[in-house]
Amino acid sequence: MANEFKLELEKRDGLGSKAVKVLRTEGKIPGVFYSANTAATPFIIDSRHLHDALQSQSHVYAVNVGGKKLHAILKEIQYHPVSEEIIHLDLYGISLADKITLSVPIILGGESIGVKEGGIMSQSLMELEIQCLATEVPDAVHVDVTELEMNEARHVSDLELGEEIEVLTSDDMTVVSVTAPKEEALEPEIPDEDELEGEEALAEGEEAPAEGEEAPAEGEESTKESADDKKDGDASE
Repeated sequence: MANEFKLELEKRDGLGSKAVKVLRTEGKIPGVFYSANTAATPFIIDSRHLHDALQSQSHVYAVNVGGKKLHAILKEIQYHPVSEEIIHLDLYGISLADKITLSVPIILGGESIGVKEGGIMSQSLMELEIQCLATEVPDAVHVDVTELEMNEARHVSDLELGEEIEVLTSDDMTVVSVTAPKEEALEPEIPDEDELEGEEALAEGEEAPAEGEEAPAEGEESTKESADDKKDGDASE
C-alpha cells in the first residue's frame, strides 16, 4: 500500500465568496469532505501542507472530521484558470475494507535496447485506472523498458500487477513504444548568386551556334571582315 499521509484539516465557519477570498490571502485553501455515510463538511487546509501531501504520492489520506479519524481520497481538485493555483478540493471518505476505483501514475524505468540503437521512445499512457482495496493501492505502476527493442511496444495487457488489483484500462492500449527515427527529406539544391548571374549573362549574349555548326575559329571573323572591306574599295574605284 502507498504511504498513508495525515491531512491536517481545520473546520471552516465562514462561507461565501468574501470569506473564501480572505482565506486564500492567508494561504488557506477551502474544501469539502463527504462520503456515502456522512454529510458534507466544509474545511480549510494550509496550502503548503497540501503541497506536501501531493508530493508524498499517497493516494489514501488519514483525516480527522468531527473528532472522528477517517480515511479519504482526493476526489477532485479545482485550479485557477490563469494562475493554475489550487482553489478548492473535495475529499471523499472511504472504508479500508471496501474496494475503490482510482488512477495511479505509470513510471518507466531502465534504458531500452531500442533507444541504445538510436530509436525514439514515446510514452502514450501516463496513468492506469485500477480497482482494489484502499490498503492495496500502489504508489505507481512501474514498467521496466530495458528489453524493449526497436519497433516494439508494451501494452496494458503486458503489465504485471498482483491479483488483488483489477485493471480497468483497456488491455489493448499502448503504454510505451520505441520507433525508428524518420529520415529527413533531402532539400533541393539552390544555386548561389554567382551561378545565377552567369546564366543571365549567357542568355543575354550571342546565340549559340545551331546543332551541327561549328563556331568560327579565333581570327577567322576578322579576316572575313577585311576581305569584304577590300571588295568594297575595288568597286568604288
